[in-house]
Amino acid sequence: MKKRGLLLLLVPLALVSCGDKGVSFNVLYDHILNISKSSSSPYYRVVGSLDFNNEYITVDATFDKQPKGETFVPYSRYYPGFYVESIEDLDEEDTIIYQMASRSYWLRAPLKIDNTNFYALLDNGTVNSSCAFYNLTHIITSWMDDGIPNNPSSSFSYYKVLDNGGFAIGGNKVHSKIRFDNYPAYPDPVAHPEMFGPDVWDFDYAPLPCYQNFVDGKFNIEFVYDKDGWLISESLETIDYDFDASIATQVAMKANYFYKFS
Repeated sequence: MKKRGLLLLLVPLALVSCGDKGVSFNVLYDHILNISKSSSSPYYRVVGSLDFNNEYITVDATFDKQPKGETFVPYSRYYPGFYVESIEDLDEEDTIIYQMASRSYWLRAPLKIDNTNFYALLDNGTVNSSCAFYNLTHIITSWMDDGIPNNPSSSFSYYKVLDNGGFAIGGNKVHSKIRFDNYPAYPDPVAHPEMFGPDVWDFDYAPLPCYQNFVDGKFNIEFVYDKDGWLISESLETIDYDFDASIATQVAMKANYFYKFS
């Protein structure tokens, strides 16, 4: 029996309408070339649920705090510094601070994709590990961990250009090692002071995710972005997922994102 079961699912699975067709990587790339970089730093709200490790939890959190440069700020609003020319340009601590406020709540997918951060190559011809394509592909199949050539291929994922101008990237029955951050709780010093301290989370020095949990399995997974490149939903389920079954190895995650620009 799940520790915290809720029959009312707060967020529907991210579904693509019947008119939306799968496209090649090149078609998706050309589509994203028309999405410009934004200098906006919107507040955003994430509403979702996670069935993991035989426990069902929900999140409804608003990220509206102001980022403070190289200091991690809980519930910080979107930080427009997702893309850098090379991940090696930043040390580990700065990279984590730089990216945490621009990633999704559990899977750390980029919140904003545009023509400057979607796909980039380094001088040696390999895919830049800081670009959105690299990060999403890693989540979907973890292919770069298995020595598979890192060229775009429809064999591990699918791409869709949506009728509303948005796009989707996902995979059906893909094998991946998924990492969940912020499980079972988000690192909030007010709500969860036990998560902070020299042996857990050094708040001023090392803003590393306090909890990281991995699951290795086969999934259906999808990330949906709107016409301006903002993530609006992400969903993941193990094959043959059954909400009513108490199976520790099955997983289901879904989340929707809402933005306020000011």
